[in-house]
Amino acid sequence: MSVYTAGPHPHLAERRRRKAPQVADEHVGFNGWLAVLVTRLVGTMWAVYFITGFILIWMALGIWGPLHPIDPYPFAFLLFLGNVAELMLLSIILVGQAVLGAAADKRAMQTYHDAEAILHEVGRLHKHLVEQDKVLNQGITLVEHQPHPWIEQRKQIRPVRVSDQYVGLNGRIAATLTRAVSTMWAFYAAAAFQLGWMGLSMLGVIRFDPYPFAFMLFMSSLLQLILEFVIMVGQDVLGRAADSRSQQTFLDAEAILQECQQLQQHLDLQDEVIVKICSYIMEHTPEDHPVRAIQPMRPATSIS
Repeated sequence: MSVYTAGPHPHLAERRRRKAPQVADEHVGFNGWLAVLVTRLVGTMWAVYFITGFILIWMALGIWGPLHPIDPYPFAFLLFLGNVAELMLLSIILVGQAVLGAAADKRAMQTYHDAEAILHEVGRLHKHLVEQDKVLNQGITLVEHQPHPWIEQRKQIRPVRVSDQYVGLNGRIAATLTRAVSTMWAFYAAAAFQLGWMGLSMLGVIRFDPYPFAFMLFMSSLLQLILEFVIMVGQDVLGRAADSRSQQTFLDAEAILQECQQLQQHLDLQDEVIVKICSYIMEHTPEDHPVRAIQPMRPATSIS
């Protein structure tokens, strides 16, 4: 028989049905599959070695080898290829940034609810010990529970999200730009624009920009410059969101540790009372009294 009964936090049952949020979970559908494939191909040091080697070999062949008649210094065709690839890779970087932000938001949400459930369970333990005090100490509580002030404060604070870091007019503009360009559709648009422009130029439709498509490369360079600033804004936003989450997690841990210390203090005081009661029983009750009966061991309840 328990002197205190109260149900567990509902999040405990909910988290049994879920796994930990992963970055890979944010890649869904064909666009997600393609984004993962491109990211895995170019997001390695082997890709860095390959691109570096490719550029150096091309330059050497352009100066001294068979590519000299086709693409001599200043390597217009090499620069053209690099410009086309850079614009599309910037789109992939922005997609990856958006995926990291979404995964971080889900992790923050789960961590927030985990901490809330832990604090709820610690509160149950405090109440249980208080009820035990009433039995052990003639209705008088052994310890006055003083909850950490953050426990009440956090009820008014929601989990930190990346989107919350975009504040003010500049923040709204940055958020709009980021949402617009951090999708695979932006990648498709960049590829279609450049391939379409080159095709129309070679067919003679766009006559003012023949090979090596100087005007297209000019527009592409401007767009890349803008996207690079968008990426830096996104990095700053991710950093501020991470700092806010870190502060929230720090305060959660501080509150939990204080509550655990108070639980330990309460248990120590109850131990003293229990030892006194047990000593009295050992001295004043016969060997065959039911109060001396040894209780069987019971398995602990698991949350998994």
